[in-house]
Amino acid sequence: MGKGRGLSRAERLNEMKRLYVQRAFSDIEMAERLGIDRSTAYRDRIALEQEYPFIEEEPGRYRIDRSRLISEVRLTPFEALFLYLPARRLLRQTHTANLHVVHAVEKLAACLQQPMTERLLQLTTAVLKQQKQPQRLSILEQITMAWLNQRKVRITYRALRARRPLIHTACPYLIEPALWSDSVYVIAYSDVARDIVPFKLERIEDVVTTLETFEIPEDFDEQQLLRHTWGIWLGDDEPVTVRLRFAPGDVVRRVQETIWHPSQRITLLEDGGCEWQAQVADWREMVPWVRGWGAAVEVLEPVEFRETLIGESRALAERYGWHVSSAPSTTGESTTLQDFFGG
Repeated sequence: MGKGRGLSRAERLNEMKRLYVQRAFSDIEMAERLGIDRSTAYRDRIALEQEYPFIEEEPGRYRIDRSRLISEVRLTPFEALFLYLPARRLLRQTHTANLHVVHAVEKLAACLQQPMTERLLQLTTAVLKQQKQPQRLSILEQITMAWLNQRKVRITYRALRARRPLIHTACPYLIEPALWSDSVYVIAYSDVARDIVPFKLERIEDVVTTLETFEIPEDFDEQQLLRHTWGIWLGDDEPVTVRLRFAPGDVVRRVQETIWHPSQRITLLEDGGCEWQAQVADWREMVPWVRGWGAAVEVLEPVEFRETLIGESRALAERYGWHVSSAPSTTGESTTLQDFFGG
């Protein structure tokens, strides 16, 4: 209460506009929110209606129609930078001629400063020249509208190792990007799994929107659900501890420069290397990331993760013509993994 009385009329109108964009207010509710008289709230609303598209959501309660509102975003150079960076990443990771991406970034670019605007518009031109995938775009559009309107969908989904697709009736709770790739996932309750599961967009073969609605449970907590994920995999089991040892050298500095996971802990070792540790939902999602470090990293735990990398190292050595044995060499020939990696 009283906030409105300390504002100039111009400031008060800006605040009212911000509130009307969010939801509907009656004149009494707006007056109480700003600490002003009802008559003042009424006069200010009438003034705003001359500039902005208002609708009467229910008798006596009004809001600004966001679908017809032209953005008036004004950004500082630093705010603009932190919108420019993810927009540029989005464009560089878009490998199809996605008009929605192009139009969204073009609208954003209009709010930025040079040279940000020019750089983004150059990339949008490149995106438009890429291959069109209308079926993939249609699936994304249907999933998006079902999520916004809280409609159940029938998803034909082929999991990575599945021989045939399964049809799920699903309630989309969230659309979420993968952290370490350009993939998009639909976090949804599935009647087949009888649980909340992630559906990778690229593996959805067909979508049918039903007339049946759903409610997102009040106890659905996306932060809690995703807190241990490395990418997007979820699980009811306890998270596992992953421990990695990085060899001395530039790689240690590279590891320290980035927060790879919210739970990570990095311990510097006496030999100049470091040990990295985190609690993750499923270590299998980390395999491609660990592979990328090559011989500069060693998996310490869990045992299954370590054994997986040992097996891959053996297969890689044999692929390049090295015979690998777990037994020590007695002939002096290069037969062990240690020889292969130059130990």
